[in-house]
Amino acid sequence: MFHTVVRAVIRLLLWIFTELEVEGTENVPSTGPALMVCNHVNLMDPVVPLAVLKRRVTFMAKEEVFATPFLGPILRVLQVVPVARGRIASRRALQRAEGFLRRGWLFCMYPEGTRSRRPGMGPGHAGAALLALRTGVPIIPAAITGTHLILPEGRILPRRGPVSFRIGEPFQVERVTGRIARSALEHLTEVIMRRIAALLPPEYRGVYALEPAPVHLQD
Repeated sequence: MFHTVVRAVIRLLLWIFTELEVEGTENVPSTGPALMVCNHVNLMDPVVPLAVLKRRVTFMAKEEVFATPFLGPILRVLQVVPVARGRIASRRALQRAEGFLRRGWLFCMYPEGTRSRRPGMGPGHAGAALLALRTGVPIIPAAITGTHLILPEGRILPRRGPVSFRIGEPFQVERVTGRIARSALEHLTEVIMRRIAALLPPEYRGVYALEPAPVHLQD
């Protein structure tokens, strides 16, 4: 019930403050576990999948955000996974995310690890690739543009403007039960980031705009 209310409120706010264009929702399976991976430009990026997708989705957020009086309780009820600094804390957050996937949830990750604050992707981290290889769930690339113009850094109230949310075709890797080689993590991370970049306009691709790199999975 609470999730439904929050989703309705977010959809209303997006309708008021954005000219939202959505493409590819048919690529999201209606049931079963899946890992959505998306670029991250602005604080409001996670609310777009929450509002747009028909099925329940959750994601990670910095632990500090949970201390916010109003936002913190909402994130807890939405079962957002807190991430603290440090390798051990990050490992625990990934374990919790893996638990959601094993229970059949849709989980959204932002492999850059933090928002870029500008329309240009930063290097991807291996967390999403690790989850995908441990679980073997479908990976769904997605791309958000325009949110940095709706809510620029330092601005409290949003201003109306266009936002685009594109969802690409899912792909899948074979589940690895033992030790995962670093080379496999690096390659899959590169593939994930390239799949996201392919959904973005050139000015949003950042470090993935020019360098030649694999977009296909290794045999």
